[in-house]
Amino acid sequence: MYTKLVLLLSIVAISVQRAQVAGNPIGGAVFSDESCRKTGVLVFYRIKLVTSWSKKLFPKHYPEFRPPPQWSMTFGQTHNDSFQLFQLKHPASVPIATFAETGQAASLEESLALRQDLLFDEFRLPKIRKGKGESEATFFVDGKHSSVSFVTKIIPSPDWFIGLDSFNLCSRGRWLEKVTIPLHPLDAGTSSGLTFTSPKWPTNPRGLVERITARYPLHFASSFFYPEIKHLPPIAHVMFTKIKEYSNHNNVHKKVKKLKHKQRTKLLKRLNHQSSSAATAALNNAGNEILSDKDCRVGAWSDWSPCSKTCGLGKRNRTRNVLQNHRLGGVECPSLVETQWCGSARQCSESDSYFRW
Repeated sequence: MYTKLVLLLSIVAISVQRAQVAGNPIGGAVFSDESCRKTGVLVFYRIKLVTSWSKKLFPKHYPEFRPPPQWSMTFGQTHNDSFQLFQLKHPASVPIATFAETGQAASLEESLALRQDLLFDEFRLPKIRKGKGESEATFFVDGKHSSVSFVTKIIPSPDWFIGLDSFNLCSRGRWLEKVTIPLHPLDAGTSSGLTFTSPKWPTNPRGLVERITARYPLHFASSFFYPEIKHLPPIAHVMFTKIKEYSNHNNVHKKVKKLKHKQRTKLLKRLNHQSSSAATAALNNAGNEILSDKDCRVGAWSDWSPCSKTCGLGKRNRTRNVLQNHRLGGVECPSLVETQWCGSARQCSESDSYFRW
């Protein structure tokens, strides 16, 4: 019996070792290529925020009126790995602090306008007028901008909010099909009030962004102080659902037209392929140097044309000319026209136009 057990364990150990050498993690699939990082992939997601602030779950200091429990507009964006909207255990930026205290996003929008090189798309979720409710919106991500962040103010509160910072929708090389994330109240650390309706007393010096728990702040007057339980129930949760994935060979223009009007107005602000014009030209020039007299030779790419649309999804092109046609036995000419997606992610409406008399 002992000999058989030793033999069985040896076989298992060898199998595990071979699997690890082959790069196959036990209990999981092999992801040799990060498919959601590929150039030209564009993914359309739906975000749905569901709030559960009720007197049954959070009876302490539950505000009945002036104002009743509600939620501000949700302000969010998709971005690359270099951007952070806020960060736990770090001081809140002035725009985040202003939003957490007032629910106004103007200063936040102004600050983000200076960081457009890191951002990709933006979205807004409507206000939720009750403690329990839901709202939703849509947005785009791509291989270089796969993270999503958002904030929503808790009303009334001194400087409390819910949110998500830098959640990556690309996991193990695959776009997440559907994911639900519980949300807990957060304290921006800029106001010293302990209850929902506390006056806004500035915290000096400013504190850090902290997660509010059943024992933090450690004060009996805190509206979320429930020492009899170990963990607070989530006050909300957010769901991300992948609607559609577009790649270079898809006819994205026709497919976007089939979307609902509300979704169609959520078009991408930057739909350019993730290709480097300079690198392409350099490779082309390098290739020309080693071409034979029979091969086709082409010139450098022209500048990109203006986008065909200033609002919504459009196209822009660039061209290059043939310097030498190929002859018998030579290499044929490459593509002479290149097209990119372009346009705006902002909603197209009459109110967006200036100087209407």
